[in-house]
Amino acid sequence: MLNKGACHGGKDAESWGVPKESDKWTLAGLIDFESALGAWTGKGAPRLGAKTSRAAGMMSWLAKAGSSGLGGRWVASLSLAGSLLALVFAGLGAATAWGTFDREIGGVHVIWFLAVALFLPWCFFIGGVIGWLFRGRVAASGLAGWVVERLSVKLAGPKARRAIERIRANSEISKVLGWRLARLSQWIAGAFHGGALAGLGAMVLFKQVGFFWETTTEQAMEGFLIKAVALLSLPWSWAAPWAVPDVAASRRGADWSGGGEDWWPFLILALLVWGVLPRLVFAVWAMVKERRSLATLAFQAPQHRKLWRAMTGVKRGEDPSGPVDGALVVALDGAELSQEKVRPYLLRTLRMNPTAWERLGVLDEDHEDAAREALEKAPAGIVLLAEGWSLAPRSVEKALDEVASRAGERRVVLLVGNPASDGGLQGVDPDQREQWERFMDSRKGSEVELVFYEEVST
Repeated sequence: MLNKGACHGGKDAESWGVPKESDKWTLAGLIDFESALGAWTGKGAPRLGAKTSRAAGMMSWLAKAGSSGLGGRWVASLSLAGSLLALVFAGLGAATAWGTFDREIGGVHVIWFLAVALFLPWCFFIGGVIGWLFRGRVAASGLAGWVVERLSVKLAGPKARRAIERIRANSEISKVLGWRLARLSQWIAGAFHGGALAGLGAMVLFKQVGFFWETTTEQAMEGFLIKAVALLSLPWSWAAPWAVPDVAASRRGADWSGGGEDWWPFLILALLVWGVLPRLVFAVWAMVKERRSLATLAFQAPQHRKLWRAMTGVKRGEDPSGPVDGALVVALDGAELSQEKVRPYLLRTLRMNPTAWERLGVLDEDHEDAAREALEKAPAGIVLLAEGWSLAPRSVEKALDEVASRAGERRVVLLVGNPASDGGLQGVDPDQREQWERFMDSRKGSEVELVFYEEVST
């Protein structure tokens, strides 16, 4: 959800407020934003000031577009689903602990206890992390996170499902959801270890139980257990040697009639130190990563760029009050235009006075080198001239990258128009406009101002 008071203002474009610096994006706010953006018709976007950040601008748009409350409901459903699964896993942990108790002899098999209550959950976790690394997924939320997400969507309803599909389609915003699910999955895993801890404690408090181990490979297993116990007890053995069990003495032989009581302090500490505590650490880490992802949202999906362009014109700064000298005009792919015919438009509309003209993408090394050198020297900004019918994505992409690598903080304008019979420019047709807009929207991180010759507001 958005913080209250994030935006304020009237009905016209200029009255749209800008959120305060203290206002921050949340997962619920992102879900509301994607839901509202999915219903946006492409009209009615406000104009924002030049210094408004993209995240603040998007928040301002959402505040005026209105929130359906879907994000809050879905996040609440997510928490409810996580709590339900945590209870289930806590019960499974307790049942697992009791499952290692042999009622006939009245003892707990410590090998089975360690395997199912501690080692097996970590094997699942490590396997999930390996799968995440090789598959390149956003966050290793694991099976528990997958179940939480689907259960929460069922609780929140079909509208939430559509919003989540939009979020999943955007890798940046999906990262936020991934870290939230990763955090919940760690709480659920921690609940399993906690349940096993509670089950073990109940057995020790309310039943007279012994602890033993047995196997057909006695010597090999004894050596392995001694090493495993020494490793697991490293964090406390120096301060609590009494919590380190005697492995050899607890082996169940033919005359075993109980004993091994020094195992239960070890098992409790092992579950706390190697079970509950690491899950808590990973949950806090996932929470920090989620907050960091929220704080660094770039909103670079195509639909986000379309909205940003509608709100700002993709301008890096305010238009100067008068023409600024020193602008470089670069014709892309050899566009042949009359400098004298184009100059008045650049002066009146773009407020840029061209003092140098170059060409890129003409397969002429001399022209290419001259253009690259000129890009370093244009003090007032750069105007890229492109003909509407000549959109060649690879060629234009290369030219834009060339300019971006040298533009720094200077204003860059991509002026698209078709050549007129007198050597000047004329407007592009709707299909060409749509192609250029789609192409520019696909350029991640692009801050180039896209201007169509006949549709520029003065």
